Amino acid sequence: MTALASLIFLPMLGGQGAPPITLKLEKLAPELRPLAMVAAPTGTRVLLTLEDKSVRIIDAATRTTVRKLTSHPDFPYAAAWSQDGKRVAVGDDSARIYIEDPATGVKIREYRTHKRGIQKLSFSQSGNLLLSTGNDDSMNIYDLASIEVEELQNILGKGANFYGGAFNPKSDTSIAVGILGDAGRVYHAGTGQIKSFLTYAGAEGSYDVSFNPNGTRMATAGRDGTASVWDTKNNKKIATLMGHKDWVVKTLYSANGRLLATSSNDLTVKVWDTLTYKKVADIPLQSGVGSPMAFTADGRFFLAVDQSGALQVFKITPPQPTVKAVTKAKSTPKKKRRKRTPR
Repeated sequence: MTALASLIFLPMLGGQGAPPITLKLEKLAPELRPLAMVAAPTGTRVLLTLEDKSVRIIDAATRTTVRKLTSHPDFPYAAAWSQDGKRVAVGDDSARIYIEDPATGVKIREYRTHKRGIQKLSFSQSGNLLLSTGNDDSMNIYDLASIEVEELQNILGKGANFYGGAFNPKSDTSIAVGILGDAGRVYHAGTGQIKSFLTYAGAEGSYDVSFNPNGTRMATAGRDGTASVWDTKNNKKIATLMGHKDWVVKTLYSANGRLLATSSNDLTVKVWDTLTYKKVADIPLQSGVGSPMAFTADGRFFLAVDQSGALQVFKITPPQPTVKAVTKAKSTPKKKRRKRTPR
């Protein structure tokens, strides 16, 4: 059975009279075998790191390569794109991190401060800080405005086993990370101190953390087969997403925060409605190590990796694009004209 034939559609009603949201497999690209992926902050471009250790930016709408970036000496499992679009970061299993300009492909900086491979990368709100989670049970924070090639901050797990650290997208100081034995922790990036623990009864640890675009919610990928949603104001759990039959490995919000995708070792990817926490789509025959995922910023496409390792591009109907706040200018009251007294 092909992935296209086996895709289960679960329409989501967006409110009374609103059309359902669906995902439909539009393209299978077997020539592209991603290990990690991250969408640009605007448009339809997505950065892919591939099994052949190369890195490229593609247009999800056409599946054509826009730009090739520097190849890595080892498998690149981590990628991030800054919110201003000016920097991308790719980390590999040799613990190397390359910072590059996505517009030109020019390498800006290289770091190699972890003792083992890079598991995840995340830019801060300003784009001046980069967080790396290593397989050496540590997180490093780099100041990209500095000429120093050493980390600004080194946070040790001390046996916690860090996974999937991420900056809150509305902050340069707040980061969250999954750990073993509990759902996760929230740290202050400037001091490296623990601000809060993410915990619930029966938690077995989390492999990933992701934030919604406005930083008010975060989702953790549980080893107990569930994904948990947290209110970032008080770091309290507000929802549990059930349905996976094995470890949840990755979580990811759409550009407008309306959808939340989870991938698991159970060979499925599930997409959820963040208003009702019901499933939008249940996608089978996915990567057995937990599919990497990306939502394009224009909200038109969702990318994942199937069981064979090939890139899949799904069309989202209707699109779920980035929502930009529209501020209405306050009208200045007109001054009343004084009546002139005839002389």
